[in-house]
Amino acid sequence: MDKNLKILVVDDTVVYRRLLSKIVSDFKDIELVGVASNGKLALSKIKLRRPDLVLLDVFMPEMDGLETLDHIKKQYSDIDVIILSGVNRENANLTMKALGAGALDFILKPSKSSMEENIAELRSALSRLILMAQTRKYSRQARSITLSDPGLKLRPISEKQPSPPENDTKRVAARIHQSDPGRNQSDPGRNQSDPGRKPDTGKRHANRAGRIDVIAIGVSTGGPNALQKMIPGIEADFPVPILTVQHMPAMFTASLATRLDKSSAIKVREARDGQRIEKGVMYIAPGGSHMVVRKDKSANRVIGLLSSPPVNSCRPSADVLFRSIAAMYRGHVLTVVLTGMGNDGVSGVTEIRSQGGYSLVQDEKSSMIWGMPGAVADADQADEIVCIDRMASRIMGLVKKGQIHVQN
Repeated sequence: MDKNLKILVVDDTVVYRRLLSKIVSDFKDIELVGVASNGKLALSKIKLRRPDLVLLDVFMPEMDGLETLDHIKKQYSDIDVIILSGVNRENANLTMKALGAGALDFILKPSKSSMEENIAELRSALSRLILMAQTRKYSRQARSITLSDPGLKLRPISEKQPSPPENDTKRVAARIHQSDPGRNQSDPGRNQSDPGRKPDTGKRHANRAGRIDVIAIGVSTGGPNALQKMIPGIEADFPVPILTVQHMPAMFTASLATRLDKSSAIKVREARDGQRIEKGVMYIAPGGSHMVVRKDKSANRVIGLLSSPPVNSCRPSADVLFRSIAAMYRGHVLTVVLTGMGNDGVSGVTEIRSQGGYSLVQDEKSSMIWGMPGAVADADQADEIVCIDRMASRIMGLVKKGQIHVQN
């Protein structure tokens, strides 16, 4: 197996090319295979050097990041791309398009006053994403090898890699276990998109899959793509609200909400503090703030936004939202945990299910990273494991089923 992760840096700014090259070269098991100042040069170098990962600027002369990404995905489906984005609305909109076109994730170009701070911020962001790209490369190689030799079992990659938050590192390494396709054969429900799959063997609660008053969604890496596949499939007359945490900076969650709103039958909004929660509307927590549900003076359920410390290294955090929803809606909740790195959402799902709530998670095959949904499944807190292409219909089916139960 090829141990080193080969990286190509593409940016039209000399300073950033040098900075990123220096940071990347300092990581263990990384090979910098080249740099390019525009998309055309990048494609020629990709053809010669075949990198595993491309760090790609959005704005460039000759051929910009979006056009370059399109060529990469059409010609080299196994190459991961991480977008380098500035912090403004135009960059946010272009980054959302790039994520929808298949980019793995994005990094904000820092704008601190000192070079040392900028380097530290870039190194921190890159460490998590490089680990993720290493995991994906290892998994692809492991699948290829075990397909040719089903009896071969491979060790997971070393956790002595660039260091993201500790729980994220452990979760990614755990996700590939022995990298052995046979484990899905011995556990046939673990990677299926069968709505009938119910891994929980514990006590059944009275409200489980009964009346549903709210949908609670937690999602991270790969989320914009997953949400773009799912939310447009929700019908316009959807009878309950949807509250969503997507791990993403503030300006980017606004862009995501706008993008989803344009392509969906339901309304999609970035949440505002004090906003009344209405049925048939999806509320996305703004980046940098935890979202909770509280009651106003008239006892109406409204959105609350908090600047309290990160939870699970995240703000917003799915666990913060889920625990708040558990307190306000009791067991009449459907949780949906989609693709993402880490384990944010597990404790919140557990609390909701302890009161009778129901839990769906995205399956491993359709997830970009089976960290968050996998953590829920591993904790035996997933009632069903569902392919993203079937998630919207399954959500609507459960909500309608609950309404029938109430009417009867």
